[in-house]
Amino acid sequence: MKLAILISSDHTFPKQQVKTACRLAKRLSVPLTGIISTEHSTNYHLVGDGGYLAMMDEVSDIARQKLQKSIDEFKAVCADEKVAQDWSGTYGFIRHEWETLSPYFDLAITTGDFSAPEFAGIGISATMQINETSRIDGFDGRCVIAWDGSLQAGRAVRAALPLMTRFADIVVISIDAESRSLPTDIGSYLAAHGIKAEILSLVSGGDTVAHVLLDESRNADLVVMGAYGFSSTLEKWFGGVTETMRTECKTPVLFAR
Repeated sequence: MKLAILISSDHTFPKQQVKTACRLAKRLSVPLTGIISTEHSTNYHLVGDGGYLAMMDEVSDIARQKLQKSIDEFKAVCADEKVAQDWSGTYGFIRHEWETLSPYFDLAITTGDFSAPEFAGIGISATMQINETSRIDGFDGRCVIAWDGSLQAGRAVRAALPLMTRFADIVVISIDAESRSLPTDIGSYLAAHGIKAEILSLVSGGDTVAHVLLDESRNADLVVMGAYGFSSTLEKWFGGVTETMRTECKTPVLFAR
């Protein structure tokens, strides 16, 4: 498996998240690739008497220093955690870089203000949300799959298949399923891949789907789900399952779109 972590040098270095990513890399026995960007362009042009160019040269120099500092900090954390690493540094926006690099990675971890669900729609790789409070322990206990039969959920399950053999307990949770066969169908699919799963059909009742899923995720090592049943803008404005899981879930969440 190829594992990446996305970092902006324009913000405070996400040391705790990089440490957590290193622990995941160790559990998976893979190296960790840091993809680090300045999050703004350094291609500037001469205006007027050259004063603007001089100012932009100074900005570019600051950007270079920040980028190198983040690279050095990333390498230092990986060394402390005894994780093999490599890195890619770019002067520009990581969203543009990820479009090019995504085909060469199976999973990307987002840090800082980056949104894993949004990045899942930028490239072809699955993404993982790891927050400051997320923990990677054995990463082999309980895996929760949020299943609604959508294309996004299907892509998430496919992306997670290489990881699922690690887990002792796979639980598929279908909340307010519109079709009775929906949970059975995904169980049959997983069984065809040699994965035995417990199937739970739940009713949200007076609670929201997001909070039912949050409750189920508290005793899990990983949650697998599709991202954004509606547009990301609508979810951010009005709240939704994806945004709730992204911002409130302490368990690592694997997203796909």
